[in-house]
Amino acid sequence: MLYVYNMDVDTKGAVYPRALQQVFVGLYIAEVCLIGLFAMASGGPSQAPSNGESGPDVNVYARGALGPLILMIITLVFTALYHISLNTAIAPHLEALPKSIAAEEERLLIADGHYGDAAAKEAAQESAQETFDAEGNPALSTPAPHKRPNMLTKFLRPDIYTDYETLRRIVPQADPVVYSHEVEENAYFNPAITSELDIIWIPRDPLGVSREAVRDTGKILPITDEGAHLDEKNNIVWGQYDEEQPPIYQEKIYY
Repeated sequence: MLYVYNMDVDTKGAVYPRALQQVFVGLYIAEVCLIGLFAMASGGPSQAPSNGESGPDVNVYARGALGPLILMIITLVFTALYHISLNTAIAPHLEALPKSIAAEEERLLIADGHYGDAAAKEAAQESAQETFDAEGNPALSTPAPHKRPNMLTKFLRPDIYTDYETLRRIVPQADPVVYSHEVEENAYFNPAITSELDIIWIPRDPLGVSREAVRDTGKILPITDEGAHLDEKNNIVWGQYDEEQPPIYQEKIYY
């Protein structure tokens, strides 16, 4: 399953708002059920025990369930209002990037030095509050827009401490990784299927034994004696130059 799963459906993050909607459905069902239970308890008959013995009055239980009933009704109304507010905030982001965020991104790009003309450069120097180098260019990394908040401040003021400029600093700004066509096709296959035979790497010796091994073994398995040799003391010498790479070198792919 791990290596043959070839589903090409990409929701582009649309599953998350759908999951939020399903969470609210569960909240509504739970709150309605609790309201029904508290309503049944608070609407019971008020009467004393029929056997004449002293006992707890049923009316006590009815009065005890009235408070939770009112609280659950208030909670249901609050949940509905919050649900409406959440949908209003999420709806513009589901179809297109809001112009306000696009304008904010353009301003931050100018502040980071990604501008194309002198007018944009002058605007960046006038509006941005970051430091500039000797040539008058703004720094490539804008400073933090505010001091690091504590947990309480961050929770009470998300409009300031979790705004777009703050969250943008978390996302890596480096160029995206470009994969070759072969890597993209074989990325999720079992390495036992796509990997080639490993190259046998032996050092070259003055007597020519390695040459004979390469000639004979190379008919069956990949083998080489390049890039390494035996010195006068029969020590293996290789990698004398920094730009030299061993024949068994394989570039690591970062997914």
